Amino acid sequence: MKLKTCTRILLLLVALSVLGCASTGSDLNSDMIRNAFGSYGVEVLSDGDGRRVSSLYSNENGHKVSRTYAVVEYSGEPRQAYAREHSLIVAGGSIGATFREAGWSIRKQHLFIGELDVPEAYATIGNSMQIGLPRTLATHQYLFIIEKNERSFNYATITEIHHPDYLSAADLRNLYGEILFDDSNRDSIHDFIGPPIEK
Repeated sequence: MKLKTCTRILLLLVALSVLGCASTGSDLNSDMIRNAFGSYGVEVLSDGDGRRVSSLYSNENGHKVSRTYAVVEYSGEPRQAYAREHSLIVAGGSIGATFREAGWSIRKQHLFIGELDVPEAYATIGNSMQIGLPRTLATHQYLFIIEKNERSFNYATITEIHHPDYLSAADLRNLYGEILFDDSNRDSIHDFIGPPIEK
């Protein structure tokens, strides 16, 4: 068990090192989770009213373990330029991978990089990650921007809360080169992702 854990940590460090030096748009969660844990999938937990909540998971002995709990708030109605990609995403596709496979470049405008306290009320996060709550977890919020043919669109604001065995605040700092604090009055997980979802 210890050897398996050390191997995963080594793979994650290698992924972080490579992705930290890569061009904008290469550091997709799908790549990093697959590199670190050997598998990757997306489970949509809720979807509607311009908002999607999903679990980005790895498969551990036949069980889905969420490595990133992602809350996506779309930036208005989809434009015709990416309507096809959006329809694939609404159908359950991985956001970053879908746009990359369609030839889009991806850029992240960071809004918050740090940690949030996750209370017991957010049971969906704890259950999907198979960890106990309350717990302080690394969190990354950014504007997801797509670019192609000299056109750029703000697709969504994405808030990602990471499993402690996947990414820590220190890992985010190494990956993106900074810890970015929110300059508004938001100071709780509710301010970032709203109330817990029923599951």
